[in-house]
Amino acid sequence: MKSKKEIRKEILDSRKALPKDEVIKRSNKIRDRLLNFEGFITSKYVMLYMDFANEVMTDAIIEYCLKCDKIVALPLIKSSGGRKKIDAYQPKDYALALRPGTYGILEPVKQLSLKIEPDKIDMVLTPGVAFDLKGSRIGYGAGYYDFFFQQTRDNCFKLGLAFELQIVHSIPKEEHDVSMDAIITEDRSILF
Repeated sequence: MKSKKEIRKEILDSRKALPKDEVIKRSNKIRDRLLNFEGFITSKYVMLYMDFANEVMTDAIIEYCLKCDKIVALPLIKSSGGRKKIDAYQPKDYALALRPGTYGILEPVKQLSLKIEPDKIDMVLTPGVAFDLKGSRIGYGAGYYDFFFQQTRDNCFKLGLAFELQIVHSIPKEEHDVSMDAIITEDRSILF
């Protein structure tokens, strides 16, 4: 079995090679699948991510959520006790309350946003580098989401958004790794 580091490099290289028009086309298919996904339809509090580096694009999903009066939370990376973690914030105005933060990813401006407690969140649309068919996930290696999931309700739905090229046969799983409840790609929805 390949190591997480080997899988991460291989998938990131493949994703980086995707032309922008292909990222847009595949992201639109994933969005369309998501908008018809029962767990998403019934969720009121949805945490998303701001995409970067050829991740599944989320701007149209955020726009849709706002039109449907869903509460949209975005991650804000902060240091706590020598460890970096994410908190969930709802920007009061998406045009004004986002700025480049850690790693250059757009984050909510704390002073222009409302903190959302993790136990209120119904669904987390989760980024990742790779996912397997058992729901295991490889992120970027910092453990932000694994730590965040420990603070959410047991029934908070964890849904990975990924391109089909990010699905691998098997991922080595460690004790702290949290599995997804489902993954949506441009070709299929996978429930666990």
